Amino acid sequence: MLIDNKQPLVSVIIPTFNRGYVLHKTIESVLNQTYKNIEIIVVDDGSTDNTKKVVSTFGNKLFYIQKSHSGQGDTRNLGLQYAKGEIIAPLDSDDTLNEDFLEKSVDYMLDHNLDMFFSNFIHCFSKKNLKNELSYLSKNKKISNNEFYLFDYQEFRTVLFKESPSPSSSSIIQKKCIPFGWNPKVNIGDDMFLLFEMMFKNADCRVGFTNQVLWRKNVDNSNICDNRKGAEFRKLHIQDLQLLLHTFESYMNDFERKTLNLKILQNKMLVAYYLFFEKNNSKELKKLCKEIFANPSLLFVALKEGVTKVIRRRIL
Repeated sequence: MLIDNKQPLVSVIIPTFNRGYVLHKTIESVLNQTYKNIEIIVVDDGSTDNTKKVVSTFGNKLFYIQKSHSGQGDTRNLGLQYAKGEIIAPLDSDDTLNEDFLEKSVDYMLDHNLDMFFSNFIHCFSKKNLKNELSYLSKNKKISNNEFYLFDYQEFRTVLFKESPSPSSSSIIQKKCIPFGWNPKVNIGDDMFLLFEMMFKNADCRVGFTNQVLWRKNVDNSNICDNRKGAEFRKLHIQDLQLLLHTFESYMNDFERKTLNLKILQNKMLVAYYLFFEKNNSKELKKLCKEIFANPSLLFVALKEGVTKVIRRRIL
């Protein structure tokens, strides 16, 4: 694809921290895009490995920013400050894009006047690759059987409360539609938090999706979101959900507030499940159980879903 004046500039923002061993593949996947009107911004969040050396091999093909370690939200935001593009493509430093990711994504965005577009992807594990199957998107035949799907505003808002449908690397976003960037207080789901803010503060937000697989999410045990195990991860998730509720409660209706409170409770149940099988956590477990039983009606709803089901799903 040749660059013409009608093609908007896309700023690909890659935050990274000690990912020198995979970062080159991520950068190469951007350089190999059929869509050529791009800039690549790599923001190094205080890496202590060979990240700088890896980036240097690409010369002036990208813009490299180094900063002290402060977390992913701050790192993405610094890249956003330097971005010149009309369209922002967040990309995690261990993921890779199909060569037509940007071409197809931008075409869909322009053809349908979208604020945000996202695509399906392959989960890449060490022994097998699996197509991502978000429950709502896979069960809705209007979505899964069509090349492109335009969400109704309320429909996508409902989806957000059911599950986080779009990891950072999955999406491209109109820069003008990003209210304040990524919240640096978020521990894990900064991508989810941004989506909520976009939807709450723009009732005309237009979101499109394709079930086509356009990128690869590489599961890496150094990534806390990919290594979804243990009580500590769930505690962070609870903090994020509580921050979400505190920040946007005034924008939510009663059903949405109840849904978030239910997710918080279910995660607490899961933490209690983990702690039960650990030693020297009796005080913490006792405190947590008091919190769980503090709202009997909500607890009944959680139990009605099924404790084993909750544990199996891990409250995504």
